[in-house]
Amino acid sequence: MLDLLATTALHTHQLVAAVDNPLDGLVPDFSFGGTKFTQLWQKAITAIWGIGILISIVYLVIGIVGMAGASGEVNPNPQAHAVGRKNALWAGVSLGVLAALALVVGAILTFAT
Repeated sequence: MLDLLATTALHTHQLVAAVDNPLDGLVPDFSFGGTKFTQLWQKAITAIWGIGILISIVYLVIGIVGMAGASGEVNPNPQAHAVGRKNALWAGVSLGVLAALALVVGAILTFAT
């Protein structure tokens, strides 16, 4: 039984090694639409990125205000404070990732190749 598995694994390895990578040496090229198209999609991506940063800032402020309102001295509300803290935490993480998006994408592409 083990001989059969070893033989099958050897033949599979030889078959996979014999197949050439059709994408070997190719790199992505985003200039297929000309310079105006390239400028347009780059502006659109940066606009979406900027809007994402603004939205995460708004959610961060809402979360912090929710935490502050829930921990008042007159009527403290631990449940509302926990919800505000969770929202502020997620908004802060989102803001950090969006601020470092170029670094994150660059690292993923570096390790993927």
